[in-house]
Amino acid sequence: MLQEIFETLGFKEEEVRTYLLMLERGASTAGDLAKGLGQPRPTVYGYLERLTAGGLVSRSQVRGVNVYVPEPGDKLRLLYRRKIAEITAREKMLDLAIPELERHAGVNLLRPRMQFFEGRSGMEAALEDILTAPAGTLTLSFWPINAAMSATSEDFFRYHNMERIKRDIHIHGIWPRKQGADIKRYPFMGWGEAYKRELRYAPDEVEFTMGYWVYGNKTVFISSRAESYGFIMESAELAAMMSTQHNIVWKVSTPIPFNEKDVARFLNELKDYLGS
Repeated sequence: MLQEIFETLGFKEEEVRTYLLMLERGASTAGDLAKGLGQPRPTVYGYLERLTAGGLVSRSQVRGVNVYVPEPGDKLRLLYRRKIAEITAREKMLDLAIPELERHAGVNLLRPRMQFFEGRSGMEAALEDILTAPAGTLTLSFWPINAAMSATSEDFFRYHNMERIKRDIHIHGIWPRKQGADIKRYPFMGWGEAYKRELRYAPDEVEFTMGYWVYGNKTVFISSRAESYGFIMESAELAAMMSTQHNIVWKVSTPIPFNEKDVARFLNELKDYLGS
């Protein structure tokens, strides 16, 4: 876990080892660290230069000798916040750049009409495409949610819901009664204004293990974990047909009840996420 944290900030394994050794020893010279790591001094100088440039190490001189001092562990939090701010700024730049790229590509830009996905990572990628829908989009899901979560993961659906809400993508969702999620156990699956989602149970006779989700001219289909595949169809006609089917079932479906106390903690976490 610790290595993954450092990798996110761009530090390699040997650089992390160097930093951890410095935390144990305190201020050190490159020679001392080279002996402790069993590495040539020029190699360790390279580690130290990257750690210094990355903000985890500072350098000073004592009697003409370079001495390297590790920053405290709390500095990682500051570096992470800076990284998040940089990514957020670049994402905004990307939002501005994409329309320009599409204009350069011209009106005859060829896009794949169908994308096929397999396995857990593939199905998560298919579901993440929903997050590309424009802000304010009303999407329609016909979803056996327990089967969908078992085919991906609880953590992924938690992230997906928080990010969808942040991007202002709305849902009218229908669940089969035998495939509904326990909202007390999965509070990120609640509904209402804060969730930008309405949920209903389909009539008892409507059962399904494969689900679909319509967003714009696209429809994503996801199987259960047993078959573990999914695909995205980009077709205005198919999206219109699936939307019509969804609207018919929606009218005869009933709202899903839940206790607001069960989701209070999640909603507090959501406020923090939206503020980040």
